[in-house]
Amino acid sequence: MRFKTGFFLVVIFGVIMFTVTRCNTSPVSPSVVTYSYVNPILNPPDTFRVVYDLNLLGNREALITFQNSAVWHIEVQTQSLAKFGFINPSDNSLVYLDGNDTIGFRSDIEYSFILNNSNTDSLRGLYFVKFTKLPDIDYNTFVRKY
Repeated sequence: MRFKTGFFLVVIFGVIMFTVTRCNTSPVSPSVVTYSYVNPILNPPDTFRVVYDLNLLGNREALITFQNSAVWHIEVQTQSLAKFGFINPSDNSLVYLDGNDTIGFRSDIEYSFILNNSNTDSLRGLYFVKFTKLPDIDYNTFVRKY
């Protein structure tokens, strides 16, 4: 009986060690610049994140102005019931995003990205949204742009 317990613990330890070492074999990517929603973001880099505070009810607004007209991939990196979107500058409507969107934004326009936490006061912590510029997609021929 003792042999089986010891063997079982050795196998479990081996599986855990194998898993941990496999997780660390991927190359470490350079850190992504992270901005707070509190301050306006002007001419951000090609990849950046915006962090919002979920600790209070209501809307949080990040103001972002892009240097060039381009197509961007927007990825919500936090699982939450909060809603995320932006204000369409042409008609001031709120466009909700599903968390994995590709959208064209014009240069020199201040876009308002809104995080709405009006569902529950039980949501706590930080909410991250990653923006990645897609240089291989032509802004002029891209359909979904604002």
